[in-house]
Amino acid sequence: MMDRMRILVVDDHPIVRQGIRSLLSNYAEFEIVSEADNGATALNLVKRLAPDITLLDIRMPGESGLEVLRQIQQIQPDAKVLMLTSFDDDEYVMEALRAGAHGFVLKSVSDEMLVNAIRAVYQGQHVLSPQVTGQIVRRVISDSPAPVAEAPDFDEEAQQILRLLVAGASNSQIAADLFLSETSVKRKLRQIFADLQVETRTQAAAEAVRRRLV
Repeated sequence: MMDRMRILVVDDHPIVRQGIRSLLSNYAEFEIVSEADNGATALNLVKRLAPDITLLDIRMPGESGLEVLRQIQQIQPDAKVLMLTSFDDDEYVMEALRAGAHGFVLKSVSDEMLVNAIRAVYQGQHVLSPQVTGQIVRRVISDSPAPVAEAPDFDEEAQQILRLLVAGASNSQIAADLFLSETSVKRKLRQIFADLQVETRTQAAAEAVRRRLV
C-alpha cells in the first residue's frame, strides 16, 4: 500500500481549509491529519502529529505564519512547510525561505499546480509559484552585481530546462514538457547548478536571466 502524505492545514479562514480538504480528498496519496486556525493550535498539532507537510498561511490572528514557521523548525527540524497565502510581497517570500520554508505558493494557483507543489515538497524539492519566482528573480538581479565570469555553454536541452525553471515549473512539469524522466531532470539540474555555481532553483533562475541564457 502506498504511503500517504500526512498534511496539516493551517489557515484562519474556514472556507480555505474546506476548499483544500475538498481538493485533496480527490487524491488517495493525501491524508489531511488535522486543521488549525491559529499558530498556537498549529504548533500543538505539529508536536503531537509530526505531519509530513504543513500548509501554512502567513496572515493569521496572533502569531504570524512566519513566526509559526520558525517555531515549527525548532520543534521538527526536518519539517516540510509550504506557505500557501494571498500575499506575494518580496519580503514575505524571502523571509519565509530564509526561515526554512520549502515553498511559497499563492492561493490563486490552479488546483493542479497546488497538488504538484505538495508532491514536490514531499520529495524534498523547493517550489515557488511562477509569479513569485519572477519576483524573486528580479529581486536577486537588482541586489546583485553583473557577473564577470564567462557564461557556460549550455546545449538546447539545458536551455529549455532553464526556461522552464525561470517560469516556475517543478521537476515533474519539466519532465513532462521535455519527455524526460524526473531522474534525468534532477541529474541535469545538478549539472546546471554546478555550471552556474549556484545551490538553489531560484539562484539558477536568477543567474540564467542575468547571463541572458534564456
